[in-house]
Amino acid sequence: MKKNSNQFVSSNSFKAFFCLLLFAFQFNSFAKTIPLIVNGKSDYVIVISANEKEQEKTAALLLQKYVSEISGYQLQISNQLAKGKKAIYIKVSTEVNNPDGFSIKTKSDALYIEGGAKKGCIYGVVMLLEKYMGCRYYWSNYKNIPSTKNINLPEINLKDEPKNDCRIVYIVDKVGQEFLDWNRLNTVDEIFAKGYYVHTFGKLVPWQEYFKTHPEYFSEMNGKRNIDQLCLSNPEVLKITIEKLKKEMALQPNEEYWSVSQNDNFSYCQCEKCSKIIAEEGSPSGPIIRFVNEVAKQFPDKIISTLAYEYSRKAPAVTKPAKNVQVMLCTIELNRSKAIEVDKGSESFKNDIIEWGKICNHIYLWDYNIDFANSVSPFPNLHVLQPNIQFFVKNNVSAHFQQANASVGSEFSELKVYLISRLLWNPNADATQIRNDFLNGYYGKAAPWIKKYIDKLESELKKSSDRLDIYEHPTSHQNTFLSQTNIDEYNTFFDNAEKEAQGDVTQLLHVKVARLPLQFAIMEIGKNDMFGPRGWYVEKNGDFTVIPEKVQLIEDFYSVCQQANIDHLNESGLTPKSYYESTKRFIDVQVKGNLSFKKKVTSSETPSPQYSKGDLSYLSNGVRGDSNYKVHWLGWEGVDFSLTVDLEKPVQAKTIEISSLWDAKSWILHPAGIRCLVSENGTDFIEVGNISTEGNQEKAEVNKVFSFKAPEKNIRFVKFEITGTKKLPEWHPSAGSKSWVFIDEIVVK
Repeated sequence: MKKNSNQFVSSNSFKAFFCLLLFAFQFNSFAKTIPLIVNGKSDYVIVISANEKEQEKTAALLLQKYVSEISGYQLQISNQLAKGKKAIYIKVSTEVNNPDGFSIKTKSDALYIEGGAKKGCIYGVVMLLEKYMGCRYYWSNYKNIPSTKNINLPEINLKDEPKNDCRIVYIVDKVGQEFLDWNRLNTVDEIFAKGYYVHTFGKLVPWQEYFKTHPEYFSEMNGKRNIDQLCLSNPEVLKITIEKLKKEMALQPNEEYWSVSQNDNFSYCQCEKCSKIIAEEGSPSGPIIRFVNEVAKQFPDKIISTLAYEYSRKAPAVTKPAKNVQVMLCTIELNRSKAIEVDKGSESFKNDIIEWGKICNHIYLWDYNIDFANSVSPFPNLHVLQPNIQFFVKNNVSAHFQQANASVGSEFSELKVYLISRLLWNPNADATQIRNDFLNGYYGKAAPWIKKYIDKLESELKKSSDRLDIYEHPTSHQNTFLSQTNIDEYNTFFDNAEKEAQGDVTQLLHVKVARLPLQFAIMEIGKNDMFGPRGWYVEKNGDFTVIPEKVQLIEDFYSVCQQANIDHLNESGLTPKSYYESTKRFIDVQVKGNLSFKKKVTSSETPSPQYSKGDLSYLSNGVRGDSNYKVHWLGWEGVDFSLTVDLEKPVQAKTIEISSLWDAKSWILHPAGIRCLVSENGTDFIEVGNISTEGNQEKAEVNKVFSFKAPEKNIRFVKFEITGTKKLPEWHPSAGSKSWVFIDEIVVK
């Protein structure tokens, strides 16, 4: 095997496999072979049409590039066959009906690759390179390309086409068009008009422009108009939407797919007219489909796309989507530990997809297969990917958006892209073979230990009754597949994997990146059990000492993130640097000299029981919250409130601190301001400071400490008057909805 520029060195197991492959091709005396490359030379020329169709040219260049990387010989590309030369014909053919389908066949001394009108020729070349030349493209910067001076192809008569017309796996990292083509994937920009993918009501009828003068254009809830959604029974809203689309379509005349879809919140209109339609249709999707059908009438040559998402997921009972309406059906609420078809908790979705399948010509399935809140966290869902895709296809789905948020560092994201892309092409492909092919090529000698880890995770999940949620925290599974016993075994697997990969720097880094989710789980579970058996600290004679091995864990975690150029750890954009700093802050417990440690805190408004059970004792437990709002933080939604801590006796203090969190994607903003007051008797308070949050918070630090100077006198009570932002600002996608304030550790020293 050879090393490609900026790529890799292939594993020995792959090398052995390819040698067997070459042996079969080159020494099979029972079948005629095509001697494509002989002793580093070739009589073959790649022949494409005289008009040089873009697809043919791309396919020819792809074949030329990889044959050169394999053999060192660069095949000529021509519009005609020169005398004495043999041909590899690449052409778009009307005989291939599927636009992405292809055929590969040998005849006499010639090789023919014929493709459908879209990308069939390109995909045919990819199949030739993979199946008959042993090439693999595992990730954007990691391939396995064999090295040989002889390429003999067997007799070939192969036809193939995708089961699904649209195959999108959402990849956050920039991977390049060649990688996407190799994996037979589409992109959102390739399908949809720019700026018109999903959640477009706010773009079509902007509340900033219309709400003040025409609140009736917007949704009504509890008798009050709000900016969250549109009133779809209002004829003026339809008129504005159509006029807006006419202008936008004139700017992008060649784009076929345009989204007219609900904003990302639950506040659908319940005015008298909309409520009547909802009652007639038996679902809030009724007003949406009626509205979108009217839009679609105006643009018969376009596809108008809309969402069946959360409140609109149930199909309407009366109105059918027009022929040029696409329905995006979303699985956001579902459990990821079991295949949808066998999960009793997914019955309502199963009914919904069946009903939509009866009435809709275009279903676009939006599936989710990652933990968005903690993408670098164990999330053993590989076993449900194939049965779910098969279930979707069985129910009239031919277009897919698999939201894997794939990027290096996200749990097995490279493997998921490799597997899902091939299952979208052929839902009945051998998933085990695909997975093993990837593991052997990507992890080399360490592959058996990575496989043991994956299998053990899956096995332990199946033993439990755990539900996998796409917004969960590792502590949800700390007594099941992330128990201490299991984690000890997982660590053994990775210790062995790292030993096996020592001879290959790149594959060793792959192993270390695969280990990050386990390390993350250990650290997060430890934060939840700070002073317990799985925590970060041990107590000796009333003093708390941090465990050195745990400190080294965050150092190792951050180091690998830097080596692998990992730039985020969740959907909210948490960076490794922010996580590192907030974790270091978190484990710096405020116990020694902290006069508020374990003192009683009261609140004028009860915090939400969803977070840390609403337990106010978290505010004085000596542990600062870090970057995750589900751990050690308390939350208040859309209100002002005050917090008071009783220090139990008059004391002298120097500083008073309280912290807040920012996570805009989770609707969490720093408070608009905090006023600090102190008292010796609990009745007479004096102000010691008033700090406002500057800027509009579109970009803000994750953790903010409000620090006040204590007065030079005895104090017993400390009060914080906290002014919430209350509403999400205009820059936020859900502007106008209630915002949250999250508060943690009160420190008085």
